[in-house]
Amino acid sequence: MRDEDFEYFIKKWGEATQHRAVPVESIEKWLGKLPGQLLYYWKTEGWNSYQNGLFSIVNPDNYEDIVDMWLEDTPFESMDSYHVIARSGFGELYLCGQKTGTILSISCIFNTIFYDKEDSSEKTKEELNFDISTFFSSKNIDSLDLTEESNTNIFSKAIENYGLLNENEIFGFEPAISLGGEIKVENVRKMNMHIHFDILRQFSEPDIHEF
Repeated sequence: MRDEDFEYFIKKWGEATQHRAVPVESIEKWLGKLPGQLLYYWKTEGWNSYQNGLFSIVNPDNYEDIVDMWLEDTPFESMDSYHVIARSGFGELYLCGQKTGTILSISCIFNTIFYDKEDSSEKTKEELNFDISTFFSSKNIDSLDLTEESNTNIFSKAIENYGLLNENEIFGFEPAISLGGEIKVENVRKMNMHIHFDILRQFSEPDIHEF
């Protein structure tokens, strides 16, 4: 049975457009490292994608190398142990710290780490579970899509042009946004996530945006 927070998420996003059941071994592996509420969602919902991949619940194992690469030489490297729990189709990665919860996200295409400093204190198990519930209920479609200058959302057009994303793919831009590229449908490319994020990280140190 869904709780009211995930029901609200589904009300906004609709049912999953791609579903992947989570192996019992994966749930057992992450017990004590990720909040029980998240593992409950894994068990009852899965590693699902919504709105054709605009937002996805993901397997953290597939992102550990990316987290290590992007947090290297930042203050967060030693602050907590962070794991990717969700992502957007444009490669924004949502992290959960084992002690601090969902206070970090990495926008690789904008070369920025977003840090919720005001909520960065160590949390109890109950607080971490609440943090996960509100993480999902707060997600909105418009805030994850990108818009052109004409204020037109571009994710659905990218799907039309390139097809659905595989779990190791994201939509990126050529030229890269961090190198002065523009957010235009014609600049969108389907990218291998690991290769693209590795290349972007080599351009420069990520900016840190505190809020």
